[in-house]
Amino acid sequence: MAALLDQVFPASTEALSAVRAALRDVCQRAACGEECSEQLVLAINEACMNVIQHGYQFAEGHDFTLKIRVDNGVFVAHLLDNGVPATDADLCPRELDELRPGGLGVHFMRELMDGVAYQPAPQGFTNCLQLTKRIY
Repeated sequence: MAALLDQVFPASTEALSAVRAALRDVCQRAACGEECSEQLVLAINEACMNVIQHGYQFAEGHDFTLKIRVDNGVFVAHLLDNGVPATDADLCPRELDELRPGGLGVHFMRELMDGVAYQPAPQGFTNCLQLTKRIY
């Protein structure tokens, strides 16, 4: 299927509301149910926040690209950036029994999505995080 979204967003927390709005629109066009849509929005929002926080350390003047398609009933999102290089080893959630704020984004992504893994980044990008979920 053709891309449902191929958009560049500023790497800032202020842009996350636009990311969520775009995701909700894509979910509606892909005929995702409400629960599935909200899970997708939460997980991808967390991934974008990680790019802003860990990839770019909140530095201004950066952006990331979000590409989304549905392939045989599977929602496939690619989050592309040029931040600090990351690997699957960076996708280890912290222990949930540690009482402290933050650090739950990776846990949410892994719980809400069927797949979360770094893929080889296309030319022009440092990182490509792929998130997948069978839609319902």
